[in-house]
Amino acid sequence: MEELLEGLLSASLTGVALCTPLRSAAGSLIDFTIDLLNPAAQRMLGKPARPSGTYLQCYPHALSTGVFAFQCTAFESGEPAQLEVNYQGDGLNSHFHLSAQRVGQGLLVSFFDTAQEPRPAAEVALREGQAQEQAARAAAEHEWDQVQALLQQAPVAIGLLEGPEFRVTAVNPLLSGMWGRTPAEVLHLPILEAVPELQGQGFEKLLQQVLETQVPYVGTEVPAYMLRDGHLRKTYYNFVYQPFYDALGAVQGVLNVALEVTEQVEARERVQAQEQQTSQLNEELTVINEELQNANREIQLNVAALELAQLDLHQLNQTLETRVARRTQEVQHARAAAEGQRLRLERLLMQAPVAICMLDGPALVYELVNPSYQQLFAGRALLGRPMLEALPELADQPVWHALRRVYETGETHQEIDQHISLARHAGGPLRDFYFNYTHQARYDEQGRIDGVLVFTFDVTEQVRVRQRVQELNEQLAAINAELQASNRELSDTNQELTRTNVDLDNFIYTASHDLRAPITNIEGLLHVLDIELPATRRAGEVTHILSLMLESVDRFKRTIGHLTDISKLQQEYARPTSQVNLQDIIAEVRLDLAPLLHATQAQLLVEVHNCAPLAFSEKNLRSVVYNLLSNALKYHHPDRAPVVGIRCHKAAGYQVLTVQDNGLGLAATSQARLFQMFQRLHTHVEGSGIGLYMVKRIMENAGGRIEVQSQLEVGTTFSVYFPVAAT
Repeated sequence: MEELLEGLLSASLTGVALCTPLRSAAGSLIDFTIDLLNPAAQRMLGKPARPSGTYLQCYPHALSTGVFAFQCTAFESGEPAQLEVNYQGDGLNSHFHLSAQRVGQGLLVSFFDTAQEPRPAAEVALREGQAQEQAARAAAEHEWDQVQALLQQAPVAIGLLEGPEFRVTAVNPLLSGMWGRTPAEVLHLPILEAVPELQGQGFEKLLQQVLETQVPYVGTEVPAYMLRDGHLRKTYYNFVYQPFYDALGAVQGVLNVALEVTEQVEARERVQAQEQQTSQLNEELTVINEELQNANREIQLNVAALELAQLDLHQLNQTLETRVARRTQEVQHARAAAEGQRLRLERLLMQAPVAICMLDGPALVYELVNPSYQQLFAGRALLGRPMLEALPELADQPVWHALRRVYETGETHQEIDQHISLARHAGGPLRDFYFNYTHQARYDEQGRIDGVLVFTFDVTEQVRVRQRVQELNEQLAAINAELQASNRELSDTNQELTRTNVDLDNFIYTASHDLRAPITNIEGLLHVLDIELPATRRAGEVTHILSLMLESVDRFKRTIGHLTDISKLQQEYARPTSQVNLQDIIAEVRLDLAPLLHATQAQLLVEVHNCAPLAFSEKNLRSVVYNLLSNALKYHHPDRAPVVGIRCHKAAGYQVLTVQDNGLGLAATSQARLFQMFQRLHTHVEGSGIGLYMVKRIMENAGGRIEVQSQLEVGTTFSVYFPVAAT
């Protein structure tokens, strides 16, 4: 029987195929295996008896022609089925008659090719048309393959974006790489879906513009945020959006040709930044050279003093040579003298008219307390004890927090009329006191903060006087309507208050002047002590202590110098005024700032031609203009050249001078501290922190004021109000 079946299949002129169904995990029929083809089927299909691969892998066109659906229906229904189909594809071009029948667990398909039978003229024409269509399609596909090959080999990034959605129909690896993706990840997707990070960057509007106007767009060094290593990064491109057309001349989409120039742009920006840095370094070198020249002059003076000292030493040596016999006695005398110098130095520090203490370590232990400081806390043990142990009532008060900030940050802190609740005696009641004080960090030889130096003035009586005067003014204001005669008394009281304020302003000058001589003596005594001490005594801790004391003296002298500058403002209070031309003052200041203007490539816009002459001190007006212009140049933004506008306008009772810049700007939280003494909100530029404080005092002394408006990273505008006398 098997031999008969094999002979029948071999001799049959009809193709026969035996197939087995393949199902998905859900049980759906998804394909067939081809288990056997008889010789006729092998000739018709050009396949071996047992082809490799499934039915749909060998004949994918079976889906579109309906052949696969026909076979599935025949198998699932179990009923015989027939189909006539014109099959063109998968290497076949024939008109087939098919018959299918389910046999057990398989499907038997019988078919034959009608190519040998006479065909109607319409069918012949149809098949010729189909052949021509296939040839045309093959030619088009060949041309498209050539275009694709050109795209892949092009040295620039190229892509085709078709239709209103700008769907990516062709892209070479260079362009898809710029987008941070492979060609397969972006093909056949709208550009904003394929590369979503382009949304909101303006490229969709440019593409729409080119599509609508059919005018190419050329972009040069256009920034774009693209994915690089999983993160958005600012990159730059030169690109062309070129409209392209179909065979009928209708615009079909946009051709994108691009070249990434990020490295060139960033290299140019680095060169520009380096040039700005070099300019700043040149400016700093100029300042350093001036400081070195000043230091050289001081050294020359010191050399002259040293020569005199050497002459004295020579004379002393001659005297010693005549007293060789008493050498031992003189050495002992010299040691006694050195010890006396040390004791005198200690006495000078302890007799200083200002209350001074030295706090050591993070616990702020009282390391040194002079009598003036100890007198503030009569009967309370301070020396050698942590501050909060000796004065526990300070724990929640601002002075303690200020000391901790100085120890942690190294920034000098000053307060005027600071309220502190203290007990003068141990266990005594807390009382209200007011102090002016300065907290300054102390550093060890490695430059680390190891303590805090405190200078304190008890101004309780002065503050209470002002408080009493304020109360008196309030009482006088309440009864002013009823007692006209009290105006004279109120005037006298106001004059007394003015004198008191002047005395308080002069206090800083007097204190700095009175302290200058003692601190200079202390410095001289330290140098003498360093010279007089024998080498055996200068080793180790003694040398370290002398170094720390000299450093503390230097810091004290700098602080006194700043206080002296501030005190000079009071001396300027009564400076005579004259009619000053603001435009002339600006021209003089501009000449002084010419190097800085050139170094920063600044643009100065002066519009003060409509400003009337000001009744003001010429020297003070020049100081105001110089401080505002130099600050606008020094604190310029590193990413742009300074543009400073100087303008003048009238307001009610004032001539207003405005200085506007495009510099770093200030946050709102910082503006309140801008005019405070020794405040420096930008530390990358050299300065003392008293310039704007002095400008504010000059204007207030003259009956005017200064205001500021600033925005971080945008710029700052200063408005200076000069009072105008009524006519």
